[in-house]
Amino acid sequence: MRIDNIRRISTILKMKSRPAYHLAKSGNFESAQFLVIQTVPDSSVFKNLNGFVLPVQKPKGNQIPLALAQHMATHSKLTLCDSVFLQHTVHGSSMVERLYYHPHFSGLVKPGNYIIVDDVYTTGQTLKSLKNYLESKGANVTGAWCLGSAATTMFEPNRLLLKLLLAKFPSISNYFEINSLTVPQIQYLLRLSSINRLWQIHSDNQLTLSFA
Repeated sequence: MRIDNIRRISTILKMKSRPAYHLAKSGNFESAQFLVIQTVPDSSVFKNLNGFVLPVQKPKGNQIPLALAQHMATHSKLTLCDSVFLQHTVHGSSMVERLYYHPHFSGLVKPGNYIIVDDVYTTGQTLKSLKNYLESKGANVTGAWCLGSAATTMFEPNRLLLKLLLAKFPSISNYFEINSLTVPQIQYLLRLSSINRLWQIHSDNQLTLSFA
């Protein structure tokens, strides 16, 4: 199922302004639960949701997505699924590095409808990869939620946006799998003068990291 937009509950600024944020981000689940309760203004927005809710979950570290998914399940007909994990992969924080970041997930997926959850939506690469993983296992992803996001909540590109990308860079498929790109990533690519420039930025970043 195609998802046009991520459902945003609050803002990154409000989330990060909470005292519990850094503890939650570093792996304290109680702090993450407290943060979610503080940040979600109205839990009734979840009441009509059903199926499974699955967070972007790491074996250790950030507990905010799990706490949010648990909170959503408590206030809806959703069933929490906590059997899928994001495998650790080193990546940068810039848009360029995220374009070359390929998240990998593993874990048991039961048949059914899923809502996927993360704490922050920026490039969308992690949520897109999670959606692809679930769908490869026969599940149906019906929605995606986050606490805060960057400038846009648009997620999967429409045909017009893909046409614009292909018109500007006819060879783009030699560099990226088109169906895996999100709206923020395509918008970034469309601002570039050339794909070679993208590769140069990426190479420079990798060189900097190797000497860090």
